[in-house]
Amino acid sequence: MSSPADVGDQVDLFAVDRAVPARARKLTPKRPQSDTAGLADVFPYYAGFSFDWAQTQLQANKTDAPVVLDPWNGSGTTTLAARSNGIRSIGLDLNPIANVVAQLRVQVGNGAERCEPPKYRKSTPFTDDDPLLHWFSLATTKRLRDWTRSLRALPRSRAAIGYVSLFRVVRRLTDSFEGSNPTWVRRASGDDALVDLDRKELDKLIVEDQFFISTRLTSEVYADVPTSIITGSSTCLPLADQTVDLILTSPPYLTRIDYAVAYSRELAVLGINVSRDRTLRSSLMGTTLIRPQRDLSDSPYGSIASQLLQDVSSHQSKASSGYYLKQTRQYLDDLVASLDEITRVAKSNAVMKLVVQDSYYKDIPIRLAEICVEEAELRGWHFSKWDQTEVSRTLTQVNTAARAYEKGKVHETVMKLVKG
Repeated sequence: MSSPADVGDQVDLFAVDRAVPARARKLTPKRPQSDTAGLADVFPYYAGFSFDWAQTQLQANKTDAPVVLDPWNGSGTTTLAARSNGIRSIGLDLNPIANVVAQLRVQVGNGAERCEPPKYRKSTPFTDDDPLLHWFSLATTKRLRDWTRSLRALPRSRAAIGYVSLFRVVRRLTDSFEGSNPTWVRRASGDDALVDLDRKELDKLIVEDQFFISTRLTSEVYADVPTSIITGSSTCLPLADQTVDLILTSPPYLTRIDYAVAYSRELAVLGINVSRDRTLRSSLMGTTLIRPQRDLSDSPYGSIASQLLQDVSSHQSKASSGYYLKQTRQYLDDLVASLDEITRVAKSNAVMKLVVQDSYYKDIPIRLAEICVEEAELRGWHFSKWDQTEVSRTLTQVNTAARAYEKGKVHETVMKLVKG
């Protein structure tokens, strides 16, 4: 899935430093909240790096007719930055919300035809377990379903603006259900707490939001180059061997953040009930749900990852040798399987740029940058260089109980590796 940005004490999905203008700061991967480059503000998804930073990385590593891959593409910063540089790109993510936003963003410069309000159907086909009913009245939910049915009949690129407008409007109407923890969104406590909006007023909000987005889509002109947005897993890339020249990405961090739950309202727009259907939640890298695990008597990891598992297993806190060991092992399984696939599809001498952030399990440091370097080297990559920045606000602050454990400094690392 897509990767998180660091957040503050009052955890905000999109909280970053906004005190200094983006152009005036040293250009680091972090995306400023006030940034509008590359439509970053249209739907602020968890981001591993900013659009401006991605552009500079692609420009610095540009070759003849390159193909760029982001196996954790999120909302499409890499694919849009590639398009802005006239570079072919492929972006994958398992989260369909991210892919809808990424599909919209790569239409910058081309504009998008707005979707008209669908015809009102008094006898709208409906199910009483519709996940939108967690926040909306029956009448409002039915009207939202009129919209989604009409969008499903359109080509994906044509429907993207309508879906993103629905995401934005639904999020805005339900902001009272948000808490300080980005991993959970409350449901309505009763019928009186449900959002109930007149059909025409709801249509007006969605139409006006589409108008705003369409004006942003025509604000810049980019080259028309092939861009593929794919719903898929980094552990099973649907690509041929040795076809990628550059990998620019930020994998999900080991922070136990449930991104499917964080975007439960947007997924509900697509008809996905994350509380009943756990398929997506359990598939995402870094998920808090535990999948069936294989016997790891022969560890497939390098020494740093193996040591992390030993440290977690021997920690004295509750469930360290049980649930938390399994969750850490599952994350590492996904990481090494993804690196196997990235190695397979990368050409000889391909460049991989990774943005990762260290974290903590209780008081145990998770040296994710070092783990990634060691695992990549075991797969034939040559470590070139890295650049570290100390992070003062991290996702380890989400869990208040974890704050009781003493922690050291946390760094965000940009690393460059070359295959072969």
